[in-house]
Parts: sequence; C-alpha cells; structure tokens
Amino acid sequence: MLKDKKVLLFVPGGQGIYGTEIKKKIENQGAFIKVYNERPSSSVIGKIFTRVSKNISDIPFNTYINKIIHKNRNIKFDYLLVIRAESFHPSSIKLLRHAFPNAKFILYLWDSINNTDTQKIIPYFDKAFSYDPFDVSNNSLLQYRPTFYLDQYRNITQNNFNNLSDIFFIGTIHSDRYMILQSINKSLFENGMSMYTYMFFPGKIMFYKKYLFDSKFRPKNITEFNFIILDLEQTLHIVSTHRASLDIQHPVQTGLTLRPIEMLGARRKLITTNKNIKNYDFYDENNILIIDRNSPVIDKEFLYTPYNPVKSYIYSKYSLQSWVYDIFS
Repeated sequence: MLKDKKVLLFVPGGQGIYGTEIKKKIENQGAFIKVYNERPSSSVIGKIFTRVSKNISDIPFNTYINKIIHKNRNIKFDYLLVIRAESFHPSSIKLLRHAFPNAKFILYLWDSINNTDTQKIIPYFDKAFSYDPFDVSNNSLLQYRPTFYLDQYRNITQNNFNNLSDIFFIGTIHSDRYMILQSINKSLFENGMSMYTYMFFPGKIMFYKKYLFDSKFRPKNITEFNFIILDLEQTLHIVSTHRASLDIQHPVQTGLTLRPIEMLGARRKLITTNKNIKNYDFYDENNILIIDRNSPVIDKEFLYTPYNPVKSYIYSKYSLQSWVYDIFS
C-alpha cells in the first residue's frame, strides 16, 4: 500500500514517542517519510503563543510551514498526514498544497474539535478522521477511527495478577481531575486499596494559572505535582506493575483518548468516567468499570477479578499497524 511512497507527517511532539513509532510503521511498509512537529514549539510559552496568535494572524505559523516547504522543495510527496492540527490555518494547507500538488492530504483528529478549534480546516483535506464519535456525527466530512496502542504495550509481560499493585493514574491536571482524584484516593484508603498518581502540569506557569483562576483547585503543596512528562519506558513500567488504570476524561470529551486504548493493548483493567466506552466493541464489564465523576465508587471485587482476554480480531483492530492501514487505505 505504501511501498515506494513518500509521506510528510505533522504530529504532536514531532519525532517524539508517537511520531517515532508511526514513522517506523510507515517505513516498514517501504515508504520514505519526513516527520515534523504539528506546531513550531512544544514549550509552554510556545503553546500559549500559538493559541493566542492563531486567532490574530496566520503569519507566525505559516513562517514555520514555509521553512518546512523550503527544506523539502525537491521531494514529491504522495501523502501529507496531519495529526491534531491545532495550529493549522486554511492558508497553511493552501501553502502546502501549492508546494506538494500531487499529495493526498489526510487529517487525523485525536482531540475534540471543541478543544482545538479545527472545524475550519477540515474541508481542505482529501480525507479527515476523528477519534470522537460526537464530532463525526456532527460533521459529514469526518470519518470515525479510534486511536491506537503502541506495540510496546502489547509486549508488556503478563505478570501474576495477584502480585500487582492496585491502580495508577498518569495524566495532566485539567478541569475537575484533581478534585476527582482526591475523592477517589480517600475512598480507596478507607476500603483498603491504593493508587499511584503522577499528576502533571506542562510547566509551573500552568499550575499557577489554574490555582489563580479555579477556586476549587486548592492543593496543599506544589510538590504533589510533576512538571516533567514521563517517558515511554517509565510509563510502561508503571503499567506493568498495576492491575488497573484510572481514566478521567475532560467533561466535554466523548471519544476515547490514548490511555483506554493503551490499557486494551496492555491487557490491563480500566476505571473510567467516560460512559461512552459502553459503545465500543471491546467493552467488557469484567475489564472496564465506569464510575460517576461526581460520586466515584470503585468496587474492590472488580479490581481483584482477573482480566478477561479480548477476542483477537478486536484486539488487533486497535493496534498502530491497523490504524496506519485504515488511515492510508
């Protein structure tokens, strides 16, 4: 399918965890690929500047795009894939189309349109996918395609379930996440269970912003939080030593983010506030516990019952390999 094809990929983090793994899968099919960050900078200040400037002018971002076009001006790309695309303007896509007129343009949204303001750019792509069923149902140009798990999650050693720790949470602190975590931690302690938490802010400026503007966010100490994101190896170690992951979705989000799909890949249980997970073909009440974000209760019996393996064809459907096939087919 991709043999001898040339692909230009824009992905969050550039050649970070996901960019690198997607690149490998595409190269394994015999394609040539160049990978770039889908925004000029991943720093906190860079992200803030990108979001502010997007509503004012397309010049800063298009300067970044023009540099990439210049570097690759002699390459005739067959595909251009943009993942997330929060920084992109219609004019940015027009620049790329002019530079690479023979390329098929593909968009993949792994964040909700409400969070990224990507509605305007969708018509400028030949194909557009979203992980969010709600967004797909409200936009006829979008096709539905859930996210994926990396091979590293599938390769996690399946240790004796009885020897594993209880629950872990790894995630950015936004909306009401901290308050829910506090409530769950208290309940778990009272019922003889435990949870490892890695609460992340992408910089101290974001911590203080939330503290100033969210009256319900009142932690005892800033030391509760982390400002360095875990790498893949650290994350895999935490996943491998726990029975279940806690997933607290953003209140406006309906689709499943990477974490629930990664737990499917790792064959670990999932505790989630996202009620829409019932609509997925891998849903099994033995493996997935849906909790109320306003009154979260975790059943001890659920946690200590062994994981029930998912049918192989469903399991394979959510692999990165299958995702690449669906996106480019």
